Amino acid sequence: MIGVVGLSHKSAPVNIREKFSFTKEEYTDLSKTILKSQHITELVVISTCNRTELYFAAEDCCYSGAFHILFQYLKSSVYEKENIEAHFYQMESKQAINHLFRVVSGLDSMVLGEYQIVSQIKEAINHAEEIGSAGKILKRLFHKALETGKHVRTKTGISNGGFSVSYAAVEKCNDIFDHLPDKNILLVGAGETGELVIKNMYKKGCQNIVVTNRTKSKADELAARYGGQTLDFSKLQEGIEQADIIVSSIRCKEPLITLNNLTIKNSDKQSIFIDLGVPRNIDPQVEELDQVRLFNVDDLEEVVNKNMEKKKSYLETAEKIILKKHTEFSDWLSTQNLSPVIKNMISEVNEINHTELAVFKKFHNEEEYQNMEKYGKHIAEKIVNSMIKNLKTVSDNGRKTEYIKVINDLFSPANE
Repeated sequence: MIGVVGLSHKSAPVNIREKFSFTKEEYTDLSKTILKSQHITELVVISTCNRTELYFAAEDCCYSGAFHILFQYLKSSVYEKENIEAHFYQMESKQAINHLFRVVSGLDSMVLGEYQIVSQIKEAINHAEEIGSAGKILKRLFHKALETGKHVRTKTGISNGGFSVSYAAVEKCNDIFDHLPDKNILLVGAGETGELVIKNMYKKGCQNIVVTNRTKSKADELAARYGGQTLDFSKLQEGIEQADIIVSSIRCKEPLITLNNLTIKNSDKQSIFIDLGVPRNIDPQVEELDQVRLFNVDDLEEVVNKNMEKKKSYLETAEKIILKKHTEFSDWLSTQNLSPVIKNMISEVNEINHTELAVFKKFHNEEEYQNMEKYGKHIAEKIVNSMIKNLKTVSDNGRKTEYIKVINDLFSPANE
C-alpha cells in the first residue's frame, strides 16, 4: 500500500513548518531509521520551505498503523512533545497518489504552477534511490508523477510568466517603493531561491545588488551573471547597514539575523527584510525596530493570490491530465498484485508437465519423448495464458485482492 504523511503551507504556519524542515543529512538518517521498521518497506522524504512530506510503501500493516509509526518517528526526530497532529495530513492509496501528482504539477503550491517544486521532487527521488530507500513501487510512482507534471506544463500555460514566491517577494518590494531600481539590495544566499530573486530584481531594472553567501565562489558566480557585487559573509552586518532591501534565503537552523546582533544606525532609512527561509533566517523580533518591515514566506500569500485568477482557467485541463496519469499508474500498481499468483500458476503447471513427462519417458523411445516434450510445453503455455486471462478478468486486473488471495492459495505449493 502507498500513503503519505505531511504538512504544508496549507496546513501549518511557518513556525510549525520550520520545526520539520530537514537537511539532506537529516532526512537521510530519518529514512534509514524508519526503514528499520518491519512494516515500512519504501520511503521518500520531501522537505522544502513550504512542505515536508513522507511518502511510503508498507506491507503487513494497516494504514492507521503505518501513519502512527511515521508520525512517531517524525516527532522524535525533532524532539517535539507538543500536540501538533492537527497540522499534519494523512492520505492513503488513490488520495496519496493524486496528491503527489498535483504537487509535482504545481497545483498544490502557494504559487499555482510554480516550477521550483519539480527540481525539489527530482532531488528527493534521486536521493532516495541513492540511499536505497525507494524501491520498485515508489520509483515508478515518482517518475510517473514527474511525467505528469511535465505533461501538465506542456499542455497548459500554468507555469507561464515564471511566477514564484521569489517573484512575489520582488513584487512586494515594488509595491512598497516608488522607484525600486534606485534601491540598494542585499541578497543573502546564492541557492536556487536566491537566483530567482536576483533574476527578477534584474528584470525590474535593479542594478545596486550585492550578494553574500557562506561559500563565496557561489556568490561571485551568481553576482557576475546579473552585474551585481559580492560581500564577504563575515561582513553581513555591514551589508545590512547599507541596504534598503535585505532578502534572505539561506538554510540555517537558528535565525541568522536577530534583534541583538542587528544595528541599523540610520534610523531615518526604512529597511525591508524579506525572509524566504524555512526555518526562518530572520528573528521575528527584528520587526520591533520602528524603521524595519519584515515579511516571511507566509506574508507573501496576498501577492500570490492576486495572480492566482490568471491561471485558474488551466485547472480543468490539468486535472484531466492528472486523472489520466493516475489511472495509468493505478493500472500498473494493480498488476503488481498479480505477479506472485501468476508465478505460482506457471510453476504449478510446469511441475505437473515435468512430472508427467518423466513418467512418459520410461515407456517411450527418445524420439517420442522429444515430440511429447514439445507438445507438452505448447499445452502448458496455452493453459497458463488462459488462466492468466481469466485471473485478470475475475480480479479486475488485480484490484480485487480478495480473489487474488484465494487463487494464490489454490496454486501455492502445499505445506509439508
